[in-house]
Amino acid sequence: MLLDLLVTPLATGAYYASVLDVAQAELTLHFPHVSTEVIERSTLTFLRADLPREALPTVARLSFVQGVFAVDGDSLTVLDAHPGYHLPAPFVFGAKYRGKTHELLTLLALNVARATCSLPVEAPVKVLDPMAGRGTTLLWAARLGWSATGIERDPKAPADLQRHVKKHCKLLRVKHKETRGTVGRKAKSGQGAFVRYTFAESSIRLITGDARRLKPLLQGERFPMMVADLPYGVQHTRDDGWRDPTRVLAACAPEWAERLAPGGSLVLAFNALMPKRDVLVGLFTDAGLVAHPFTAPHRLSAGIERDLAVFTRV
Repeated sequence: MLLDLLVTPLATGAYYASVLDVAQAELTLHFPHVSTEVIERSTLTFLRADLPREALPTVARLSFVQGVFAVDGDSLTVLDAHPGYHLPAPFVFGAKYRGKTHELLTLLALNVARATCSLPVEAPVKVLDPMAGRGTTLLWAARLGWSATGIERDPKAPADLQRHVKKHCKLLRVKHKETRGTVGRKAKSGQGAFVRYTFAESSIRLITGDARRLKPLLQGERFPMMVADLPYGVQHTRDDGWRDPTRVLAACAPEWAERLAPGGSLVLAFNALMPKRDVLVGLFTDAGLVAHPFTAPHRLSAGIERDLAVFTRV
């Protein structure tokens, strides 16, 4: 089928001037042999591609797609392309706070992880975010019908996630179960405390802990998919004022590689200005992972040129 994929205006907020480059990279990762064409209709932008009908659910879940249309000459017909989401959009888009990862970037990272890991199509999906913040990755995973675990060092994060989930479950009448507890012994610092939410098709868990010491928090569990939006340097200022997260990532790399299941995929969003891609790749290949060639560079601000780095475990 010849399809026109309507590029959502939200994607411009995520990828800015590089929105079409990122869109083409995401589409061709999932469909390597497809050729694309940019189509402008009035104020609307489409990415045109020739794809089979069975590709529609995958296409509908791509981060840049707002709608899918069948092309017949100069006419377009809206297709009933269901992305298969399990929770309403406000679960992901309703939370607003300083430093939040853009929701579409998180979906892009999850899509890339799913496309590059060797998990069977019908197998249950588990995701780990070792720097989870307030849980955007977890909420997206729940919306996709997946299970997810997040690690976040800020002890206030579980309470923030709790307020968000309970608010939207009440407003949208979503059935759920909440569980609170501690992994291992209860620590005065709050390390190991968690909140878990179970929905009809998925569950998410946010644990207070250190991304450099995952094993005791996860009790040996491994994940076929890992996704993280790395700190852009602001939280890791040295005494001389240099903002460089490399030392923290060097400590994280062996732990993260150990938590990745064989055949699994690790996707990292990072500031390509610091650390440089070759430095980041070196940290994780030294830990035993294999670098994947996928990239999606786009400028976030004058000091941040964001990209994705992808690694797999053989």
